[in-house]
Amino acid sequence: RPRRFGKSLFLSTLGEYFSGNKELFRGLDVYDDVPSVRFPVLRFDFSRLSSSTAANLNETLLNNLRGLAKEFSIDAESEFIGDFLSELVRGISNSHNKRVVILIDEYDKPIVDHLDNPELATANREILREFYSVIKSLDDQIEFMFVTGVSKFTKVSLFSGLNQITDITLDEKFAAVCGYTQAELELRFGKFIKNTSSVIYLDEPELMEKIRFWYNGYSWDGKTKLYNPYAILNFFSISRFRNYWWDTGTPGYLLKLIKSGNYDITDFSNPEITESTSQFEDLSRPDLMSLLFQTGYLTISRIVLHYGMEKFYLAVPNYEVQNSLYSMLFADKTGKPLTDINQKSFDFLYYLDNLEIERFRETLVYLFSQIPYQLHIPEEKYYHSLFIMIMHMAGINFQAEVSTPAGRIDGVIEFPNSVFVIEFKYNKPAADGLDQILKKKYYEKYLSGGKKLYLLGAGITRNNIEVVCKEYSKL
Repeated sequence: RPRRFGKSLFLSTLGEYFSGNKELFRGLDVYDDVPSVRFPVLRFDFSRLSSSTAANLNETLLNNLRGLAKEFSIDAESEFIGDFLSELVRGISNSHNKRVVILIDEYDKPIVDHLDNPELATANREILREFYSVIKSLDDQIEFMFVTGVSKFTKVSLFSGLNQITDITLDEKFAAVCGYTQAELELRFGKFIKNTSSVIYLDEPELMEKIRFWYNGYSWDGKTKLYNPYAILNFFSISRFRNYWWDTGTPGYLLKLIKSGNYDITDFSNPEITESTSQFEDLSRPDLMSLLFQTGYLTISRIVLHYGMEKFYLAVPNYEVQNSLYSMLFADKTGKPLTDINQKSFDFLYYLDNLEIERFRETLVYLFSQIPYQLHIPEEKYYHSLFIMIMHMAGINFQAEVSTPAGRIDGVIEFPNSVFVIEFKYNKPAADGLDQILKKKYYEKYLSGGKKLYLLGAGITRNNIEVVCKEYSKL
């Protein structure tokens, strides 16, 4: 699961469960199932290991093993990670006359922290491979093992020979194991919902809908929708809608990968992956969509069986991620602070919804003018893509490249009471865009929706933007 989803807390819970600390579970369904046997528990947190070099990783992992040997009074002296782990597990199992529980947190961190340096990531992977390769031979000494992380690597690349591991990442039975479901949110946070409703002057149904829009949507089975716990806890703490999960940190290598790969960063709406492509093997060429999925910037919207193979269709989970992701990308293009970009995108939304077309145009000119001259591409699709990014930043219900019998509409924006059909033109007047909408009758599919219908043409040049907007009923 992505960061801040409660993986470490879940491991701590497992640790207390296998340690037989039954009283901690009083009042919970699992209380009667807590084992009466107290198993020795070995916990590893790889996020605390130094991994700036393979030598550092090797030494800090050995030191971690030495600390556990001291804690359990086991004599182990090997300088090799695999041998030391073997001596440690066998020694604990024999001295306690019980099998050992192994809990590993952030197993992949020494690798994913260095994906922008494939040589170091590969060297660190080899250190970890030595650690995991021994576990197969310890099967008779291990009662249970649970491993958490963000990214998924092929068994061949990291867990070679360790066939007894069961991957539950995409298992429907465990889809809600981390994160809050809608039912859990309403059941466990009732008093916080009521308090927040009074603080921000929204009735509870309206508040719940806004919370869902901002923070819900993560899914690993295409059906079960989850909230990120960190975002929800922080939201109820201060009763303000903010990008809490995003602010905990975005991997620098992710932005580097997007910038270096010439990807279409305007449309993360429906990419496809399979289970095999959702995991890494070649660290020098990580797949962007798989990386975005693993790190939480994309999630599974639906799963389709295609010729016997499951295809996972991805989407941005919610508005927090959507706004943050596109704001980061746009700010990177312009060199402007995120706060400035975000405010302008909200202005953009307000002006269009309230038909302040000239101010809408001025805001669009401002946002486009922030991009350095050398980065401009004199093509219609370039400006179209920038417009799409602004839509996503503002949280507008925007559809790009909408198919009709007569062709594709550049964009459609839907507000609660209105619809805007939009056509862009580069180095041509805005009226040409309006004429194309009318000539090809792009508007027809929106006539029966019960909303006011507006046709908007945008004529874009390097130095200016012209906008023409007409209400269909008044043409």
